[in-house]
Amino acid sequence: MKAMLYLPGKEEPAAVLDEVAIVTFNDNHKASPVRISFKTRKFNAGNTMTELHRHEKMQIRFEDGRVADVLLQHSSLDMEGNTIGVLRVLGEIGEAAYA
Repeated sequence: MKAMLYLPGKEEPAAVLDEVAIVTFNDNHKASPVRISFKTRKFNAGNTMTELHRHEKMQIRFEDGRVADVLLQHSSLDMEGNTIGVLRVLGEIGEAAYA
């Protein structure tokens, strides 16, 4: 599945995520048990360095129309130069709130 990551108040995506997977923890992660792992070649799709906004709430929009508020928990590079990382979902993953 693919997704796009948006910074607050921006119309253009900050990152285009080529591969995403939703993981739900069932152990001691009571506050926010859902994480999204990602892999992409375009982590800085716009003119913004997404890594510098890791403490700001962002919105992820999946290709199937679902949306969620997220925080960037971790990011690094793999052996092929792709950015890989983990987003922590704040609250619930819901249906699209945009047109």
